[in-house]
Amino acid sequence: MEKEFDYDTHMIEPEEEEFFDTSEKILKLSDALAEEIILENISEQLENDVQPLHQGINYVSLFKEKYSEIDPSDDFYDKDYMMQSLTNLCTLVENGIKEKFGVEIGEGIDFALPSTHLKDMETLYEFLVIRHFENLKDYYIFKLKKDRAQFVQKYSKLIQEDEHAKDLFVIQAKKKFKNEDDVVILHFINEIIEDITDETISAYLLFDTIVNIDLFEEYNNRMYELLQDYGNKIVLNEDQYSAELYLKPLKDPAIKNELRNAIIVNYLESCELED
Repeated sequence: MEKEFDYDTHMIEPEEEEFFDTSEKILKLSDALAEEIILENISEQLENDVQPLHQGINYVSLFKEKYSEIDPSDDFYDKDYMMQSLTNLCTLVENGIKEKFGVEIGEGIDFALPSTHLKDMETLYEFLVIRHFENLKDYYIFKLKKDRAQFVQKYSKLIQEDEHAKDLFVIQAKKKFKNEDDVVILHFINEIIEDITDETISAYLLFDTIVNIDLFEEYNNRMYELLQDYGNKIVLNEDQYSAELYLKPLKDPAIKNELRNAIIVNYLESCELED
């Protein structure tokens, strides 16, 4: 009688054993990199609108951290897979920021050390995506303070007109604040925001202004270095269009209102009140 084949005792051929060993190793490596969840979250962040009250996690930083923790001595280490995983992440970020902001990378992963390229991706992602609303807030506050005299001069005559002079806010504010210029700024804050938006026609100058607000901050300093190496690290083929894309969230009334409130809160800190 022919013996029935016993699947439980079937010996795996050497080629099959090698295949399963490799597959298991790759799965372990992918898990160690948290590759799937990181790529999914990056895709989601790139697709989502700005969240004014929620800055979010930099998943490129998380990947960079996990990538650096893997040692060649680990039993699941695979040099080719590590490089492919890094390439996949960088490609996702590069394509995402190009579509979302019109910002392109001059020097791709094939022309830089993997660790250097990953650090650059982390910097761009942090600055452009994670700190998007924070950067806009800092920029508008800076521009308001820098050009305050110009705005006061522009709107001082308007506030004398009946439409504004008889406004209840203006009447009460004049009693509350020592400096009438502050009344002008606060009353016309919406118009001033529009003025700043209209004059922002260069993404390069926009980004450069933001990083120079605090060059001692790590990511601002790193972004500054990328901007200084323009053409190799960053390319803006349509500089004005990139500026429009970065300011685009302000077309949403809710986001614009959050920005307005943040500007007012900051401005009030420097206002003197009547005794």
